Amino acid sequence: MTGPTYRLTRRAARDLRDIHVHSREQWGETHAEQHLADLYAVLARIAERPELGELRQHRSYPFLMAPARRHFVVYDRLPDGIVVLTVLHQGRDIEGIIAAEGPSFRRQIMALRKKH
Repeated sequence: MTGPTYRLTRRAARDLRDIHVHSREQWGETHAEQHLADLYAVLARIAERPELGELRQHRSYPFLMAPARRHFVVYDRLPDGIVVLTVLHQGRDIEGIIAAEGPSFRRQIMALRKKH
């Protein structure tokens, strides 16, 4: 039997790719690989303990958010783990991005919940 898992939305997968590319360009392949490994380790830890994130229920879309190095992981719970909505640098307009992506995130979350 496997433990809790995390799933990535298309947006989150793209975010992680972009983070890797940016890190590689700025600091080289070794740093980029370690940075990405650290982020994936945080995703696994959050899947194990979704309560680590802070609930942002008074925002445009209620979501959980947890720090991951210089980023925030924005996610929602699933019966068997979490779905990562996006991974954003701490300096980004997180609320604006969530407001814009909210309907898409909701559709993806509902589709994943129907599978379980």
